[in-house]
This record gives sequence, structure tokens and C-alpha cells, in this order.
Amino acid sequence: MMISRRNLLKLTGGAAAAMAALPLTHLTHIFANGVGPEPDGNISVDPQPEAPPAPLGRVADWKVDIRTEPRRGAKLVRSAKRDEVLNLLEQLPGDALMAHNNIWYKVTDGYTYSSWVQPVQDIKNAPEPERAKDKFWGEVTVPFTDPRVKPDPPAARSKRLYYTGVFRVIEAVEGADKQWWYRLQDGITFSPGPYIPAAHLRRFDPSELTPVSPEVANKRIEVNLAAQMVTAYENDKPVLSSRTATGYGPFQTPKGTHRIIRKRPTSRMIGGSGSGYYDLPGVPFPSYFTVSAAATHGAYWHNDFGRRRSHGCVNLPAEVARWLWRWTEPFAPYEAVEIRTPSNAKATPVIVL
Repeated sequence: MMISRRNLLKLTGGAAAAMAALPLTHLTHIFANGVGPEPDGNISVDPQPEAPPAPLGRVADWKVDIRTEPRRGAKLVRSAKRDEVLNLLEQLPGDALMAHNNIWYKVTDGYTYSSWVQPVQDIKNAPEPERAKDKFWGEVTVPFTDPRVKPDPPAARSKRLYYTGVFRVIEAVEGADKQWWYRLQDGITFSPGPYIPAAHLRRFDPSELTPVSPEVANKRIEVNLAAQMVTAYENDKPVLSSRTATGYGPFQTPKGTHRIIRKRPTSRMIGGSGSGYYDLPGVPFPSYFTVSAAATHGAYWHNDFGRRRSHGCVNLPAEVARWLWRWTEPFAPYEAVEIRTPSNAKATPVIVL
């Protein structure tokens, strides 16, 4: 189900933050059972549950099949390749190609299975060059953008960046095309890095990264590996639950009671080898809870929440990762690239079951 806008306001920590977050939400896999009932005692849901989570979907696997019906054996219309952007017209149940997910998307020329399609929007933003001198955090709001080594469309391309990826803007310059470009650092390079069109990135206002429920002393996160669910508790009351994708095969998410040991607004995660190699810039809002770098974080490279598939981390929809980053202690100031928890400092427990 989808949560109501009223409950989204609670999840994002206030009306101003929620209003800014609404254009980027895709809440198909979020369950807000603990955020409080409506006046009639019921948790309200979206009045159109068949509506897609976003108007567009980016093919996140090497290809997806589009069929005439939402079932495995239906006639193949065509295969859409990685990074093709599809119009999402509807979501509906169909054959569960994997046991955890029976949701398909209706697209312009048929139906495609939802696990391999990242719901996205294509939002162009007004450039804010005057803000760049103070440096700010922002997220990509288009299906993908190709950073360039210079602020010039024909310049050499760097690694492609995707919707909800998070980066720090350190400079704004007028490019050869007479448009504004942002220069990026953190989440992609440790030193000043490539440029993207300013219209492709939305600035996070500091109010969107402020602590959530700082007055609550008793918080914990539980990661249920069998159910593939993450639940946040305040004083033993669940306040947010979300489907997740945890470690798979030799890369299991470690069981036990951990604590938040460091946090970053973004990270470029590189690892694995051979067919398992990955290089993921702009991973949104990692909150690390082991010295081996297991973390809760957003994941833009799949929409496959509900089964084990990660290299040990706890993959979440980007907006859930940001909420947990804001909610967990220690809290991070807006300008911080990274914070580490002193051994004697309070930190939110992360219990992996």
C-alpha cells in the first residue's frame, strides 16, 4: 500500500520538508503502520492504489521484457535495455516472477515486471548559483545525468549518475552552452570533480536534513532478515517500517546488536570482483553500523526490495534512508561530510535478527 500525504509529513519530519520531498517519493514498498492513525482510528492509504509510484521508470537491469499481459508466459512485445525510460501508466498484480513481488507496471506498449524498473521523475530545477559558494548537498532529479570533465556538453563524460543519487555541490559556473553547471565533490570524488547541468540536481535545504524526533531518548532499528523488513522504534512503538534488500550468499548482513558508528550524506561504494564488481556513486545517506562498512542506505540500482541481494548492506528506498539518517543518533550537522561516533557517545542501536 501507499501511505497518505498526512503520514508522509510525519515521516519526513515536518510540512516544509515533506513538501520538498513529495516530488521524489516512490512509496510502493513503505509501510507506515506506526506513525499514528487518522481521526477515525485507521491508517489512511492512497485513494488510487493502482496509480504507479512515479510517472516514469528507468530500466535498472541490463534489460527488461515487455509483454502483452502481466504474466510470465505472455507474448513478448520487446525488450527494453538498461537506462531506457518508460512511461508508467499503472501498477497491478500479476505473476510473481519472484516470490516476494507480484507487482507489474503497465507501460505504453505492454507490461513489465517492477523489480527491475526504478520509479523516477524528470524534474528540472532552477539553478541556484549564488548558493554554490557556500557548498550544499543535493540529489539528482532526472532519470540519469552524464557528468562532464568540463562544463561543456561535448566534453568527456564521467560515470553516469542516477535519480536520487546524492552529491555535494562546491561550485557553479556558466558553461560553454551559456547554461549553469554544478561542480560535484563527495559521492563521486574526494577532490573537486566533474560537472553536471544545474537543472538536474535539487538542493537540499538545511531543514530537510535536520534531526527527526531528537527529544526521544529510546530509539532502535530492527532489521528482520527473514521478513526483509526494517522497522524503527521509539519507546518500543514502531514509527516506520520498510521493505529492504539485505546481504546475499557470502555477503550476509551480520546478525547481532550493533550501533551507528558513522554517517555520511553520500558515498561512492566500490567493491566486488568479476561479474560481482560494482561502482555506485552518490549512494544516498549511508548510516554505518559495523566496522566492515555494513550500512543502511538508499539504493537506486534496483526496485527489488523484499529479498536478499546486497553485498551486506541494508538497501532501502532513498527517502527511507534519508529519514533514518536524520532520525538515528548521533545527529549530523548539514555541513558535515562524515561524522564518527566516539566510543563513549550515545548511538542508536541496530539489531539484525
